[in-house]
Amino acid sequence: MSEPLVSIAMPFYNSAETIGASIRSILHQSFTDWELLLCDDGSADASSQVARSFGDPRIVVWGDRRRLELGARLNECIARARGLYVARMDADDIAYPRRMEKQVQYLEEHPEVDLAGGWAVLFDGAGAPLGKRTDPAAHRDIARWPLYSFKLIHPTFIAKTEWFRRYWYNADAIRCEDHDLLFRACENSRFANMPEIVLGYRQGAINLRKRLRSRWMWSRCACQYLGGGGRLKVAAVELLKGARDVAAVAARADAAWLRARASALTTDELREWRQVWASVS
Repeated sequence: MSEPLVSIAMPFYNSAETIGASIRSILHQSFTDWELLLCDDGSADASSQVARSFGDPRIVVWGDRRRLELGARLNECIARARGLYVARMDADDIAYPRRMEKQVQYLEEHPEVDLAGGWAVLFDGAGAPLGKRTDPAAHRDIARWPLYSFKLIHPTFIAKTEWFRRYWYNADAIRCEDHDLLFRACENSRFANMPEIVLGYRQGAINLRKRLRSRWMWSRCACQYLGGGGRLKVAAVELLKGARDVAAVAARADAAWLRARASALTTDELREWRQVWASVS
């Protein structure tokens, strides 16, 4: 089998209800020169059976029944990747049909960019759109506040495989794998966002336990790279964000808060999302 241009890294865990639609969104890509790397992170449901039910030889599925978390499994995908590029994808999100085509073209036309992302429609479990996330295009704006947030959506990442192998993921940075990677790579890399929607990004109600754990893990991880002043800033910011999360959940306003953070979709964008959702449902 010839080497693909793009290796799509999609680890999964207990995703039986969503992974089928995610895989179909890859099968519907206008760009066909890809391999889809599906690493089972110790699922206890039928995720693996669903993943193996597709008969396309470009789909590679493996697992060892262990739960190692996302960073470790992404590193497995990167190590196995045969493509010039690695693209990220989550097992509960939906790629737009021209996502790979457009992102590969973008990187080829902008060789100064190391890592590219894109915009996303935010949607709930039933496919209802909540709005869109439109992050800035330029590196200086994406990385303006690296201690607090990089304006890049993890499952829209695409970069050359050699870039991922230069930095890898930190397997100990659980639930903040992307932020840790960007923080370490930022000084010697250039990031960008394509200013158009390439992904449907699933947004459920806030899982407070997971959200607070993510904030704690990032605070702990950031302390490895920062001095005393930086550590205090990160801790204070994450504490304030955690308090906001608790207040939103306590007031049962988390769904409204998620919508408030999103931009409104245009009529054309709404129509396109409905077409994309119908094609994979």
